[in-house]
Amino acid sequence: MIKVEEFKERRNKLYDLLEENSVLVLYSGVSVKRSADECFPFTVNRNFYYLTNIKQEDSIFLAVKLNGVIHEYLFVSEYDELKEKWTGKRLTVNEAKEFSGIDNILYTPTFNAKLKLILDNETELERINHLYLDLEKENKIGDDLETKDIANGLSLNYDNLEVIDVYEKIIRLRMIKSQGEIEEFKEAISKTNIGLQNIMKNIKPGLYEYQLSSLFYYTIQDYDYSELSFPTIAAGGVNATCLHYPTPISKLNDNELCLFDLGAQNNMYCADISRTYPVNGKFNDLQRKIYEIVLGCNKLIIKLVKPGITIAELQQAAINYLASKCVEAKLIEKESDISKYYFHNISHHIGLDTHDPSFRNLPLEEGNIISDEPGLYFKELGIGIRIEDDILVTSDGSYNLSGKIIKEINDIERFMSFKN
Repeated sequence: MIKVEEFKERRNKLYDLLEENSVLVLYSGVSVKRSADECFPFTVNRNFYYLTNIKQEDSIFLAVKLNGVIHEYLFVSEYDELKEKWTGKRLTVNEAKEFSGIDNILYTPTFNAKLKLILDNETELERINHLYLDLEKENKIGDDLETKDIANGLSLNYDNLEVIDVYEKIIRLRMIKSQGEIEEFKEAISKTNIGLQNIMKNIKPGLYEYQLSSLFYYTIQDYDYSELSFPTIAAGGVNATCLHYPTPISKLNDNELCLFDLGAQNNMYCADISRTYPVNGKFNDLQRKIYEIVLGCNKLIIKLVKPGITIAELQQAAINYLASKCVEAKLIEKESDISKYYFHNISHHIGLDTHDPSFRNLPLEEGNIISDEPGLYFKELGIGIRIEDDILVTSDGSYNLSGKIIKEINDIERFMSFKN
């Protein structure tokens, strides 16, 4: 669990990037309507959580930077006996203070009045000239309200107020993971490994894809009530040639592979792992040939990752490797054909979101955590293979956080030979 002091440190790093005489406002968000009177399960705005450690909907964070002094306020839902009977307990004032490290806890209905009081101050030395909002597209803070609507309204009412998008500043901070965040990743990956081992112990011809995706979910739930990083992909045979195969309803057949793309969360940090297993426990010669090419590319990328290299450069290295090896193995006629069989990117940043927001054109830095996920997808052969690890960029290279999740053919076949 990340300590509250780290959330304070994150906020202080952000304050250093803000103009004097400014206000920062961030919203936790609200539940999104699903149908009729039903909503999707609430998920907190990750930028809000990153700075506050608060996951509760309809919460607001307000910070004022005035003449070198920072004033922080956190607004949370007030106690409502009837609501708690229906939907569960809300944070108390003391809990909100304890979790966030913010001393001034107010109730959400008072937010507009507090903000107006701050912006209406006409004292020249204390006049607010800058308002920072997270203006990410479709950042909903009400049923019919987005942060851009707040920005537009305040710009009309306050001529002296410059509205600034704080999104990029927060994302740049999020891209560099602390030691506490790295430990969260390690635990998420460890839980993911437990789920994958259970899959390897139980996979066999005749099962349905959804039985194995469900097995992964219930395994990590049983471990410590963990949530999924994203809906599990379990794709057997030709289904594995669809990158985000959405309907795991097919029966697994003997002598085919099943691709899994999955992950467990730990305190909202998302593991993102792909492995491909033989349904009957043994790779045939063709499967082995293609698998070894993908695995070789996976290992190459781990060696190449270091501070200063870009994801675009890693992508080109992956394309070159896969193309040359597929020609050599007579899987394709010429290297330019590789685009038919490898058609996604080699990497993305990982964090509080599985595809963590980032600026992909920037060179990698120490503390980045990225995926390494080469794949080959031969629809005409009924074979799709992807091998994905989560890689930490270190001061002089990289470290494979998921290195304990087996991926060598011999290790997989040996492990699967000891099925229940």
